[in-house]
Amino acid sequence: MTTALPLTTPTTSPALRDHRPSDALRAMALVAGGVLFAVGNALHPLTHDDAATQAATWELAHVLFGIGALLIAASLGVLLRRFRGSRLGVVGLGVLWLGMVLIPAGAVVEAWVRPLFDHSAFHAIEEAMLPFTMVAGFSNLIGPALVAVAAVRHRLLPLWAALAIPGITAGALLVPAMPAEGWSIIPGTVLFGLGMAAAGWVSRPSA
Repeated sequence: MTTALPLTTPTTSPALRDHRPSDALRAMALVAGGVLFAVGNALHPLTHDDAATQAATWELAHVLFGIGALLIAASLGVLLRRFRGSRLGVVGLGVLWLGMVLIPAGAVVEAWVRPLFDHSAFHAIEEAMLPFTMVAGFSNLIGPALVAVAAVRHRLLPLWAALAIPGITAGALLVPAMPAEGWSIIPGTVLFGLGMAAAGWVSRPSA
């Protein structure tokens, strides 16, 4: 005669906690990243010559916009829900993410390596970094433009914010017409940062 084993009541496992950042946190990180990016670029000298590396704000400018770029990249996902109906917008966000991820590496080189060399000596380093510079530059030219087109076409952001985001694109394209590159790049990057901050603000769950 065999004895039946007692039946045990199955226990339910506790619900797994979601440790991902909330949409509210990511939205505010995007606001902070955009503001830091704008402030950092506003503090940057108008030129990249030897005298500019001695400016009091040289290192601070690069640190601020480098951190701002990282925060923007880390929080761009909060915009996916807003842009998911636009394939162009989603592609633009992906390209922009790549550009933002690469900016801090360039900022570190500019802040702490560039001052160690004169302009002619640093030119050799710039040539060695050309593939990196091309990928980063292309991403930060194309990504914001695609995001802006999608935002305007589908009314995904306030109009002024959507038009501010490709400021970084316009600023870079206008460099050849300017006496110094900073005359167009600095206003353009400041506009971009403010546009991204606005995009984060309107993407808060309570907005």
